[in-house]
Amino acid sequence: MAIVRLRATDLKHALEAGALSLHYQPQVEIKTGKLAGVEAFVRWVIGAICRQAKQWRTDRVPVPIVAANVWTETLRRPDALRLIDALAETGVDPRTIELECPRGSTVDPDLTKALTKIHSLGVRLASEEYAAVGHANGKLRFDTLKIPYPISRDHVANAKAIVAVVDEAEKTGARVVADSVETVEQEQALASLGVEIVQGYLYGPEVTPGELRTLITRPGSATP
Repeated sequence: MAIVRLRATDLKHALEAGALSLHYQPQVEIKTGKLAGVEAFVRWVIGAICRQAKQWRTDRVPVPIVAANVWTETLRRPDALRLIDALAETGVDPRTIELECPRGSTVDPDLTKALTKIHSLGVRLASEEYAAVGHANGKLRFDTLKIPYPISRDHVANAKAIVAVVDEAEKTGARVVADSVETVEQEQALASLGVEIVQGYLYGPEVTPGELRTLITRPGSATP
């Protein structure tokens, strides 16, 4: 099998040329079934997700938050903040964009500095580190605390850690999103521990922007 590794510039050009398309995984409120946000499954595509968020708003498709991962290497670049020019270019509300921070962000001074500047622009930050290490970093405030796989899968063994994340979120006003949720039983167990939002194959695989619109506007579906 041949493995092709794309540079960040290659990925950017491919997206702009339409050679690649982003797929999004819904984040769903457990109690209401409403769409709480979506996560893009290509790393550091801030320009693309900003344009898509603006398009959804123009089309009146109710997507509250559009999230994506960010690479450590991207944040270490001297021109990292220039990537946020996409906010100005598209005019999208930064409060609807969320970046999931790379592991190590809470203990690396350079990453913390870059993310603090990005956060000051109004962009939301998410982290899964609190679930893993069990402590917060006073220099970074997260808008979303994620419960990653396999912690979300092994919820019985990790019940104390999950409750700790929920408690921290209540203190800071963050939302809690459990990743990789695949069954109703798993969702119910996480809900009993205080989790309010889940994403995963329980609600289907990643979808294109058009497919997402169909999902949330079809008869009987819940919308915000």
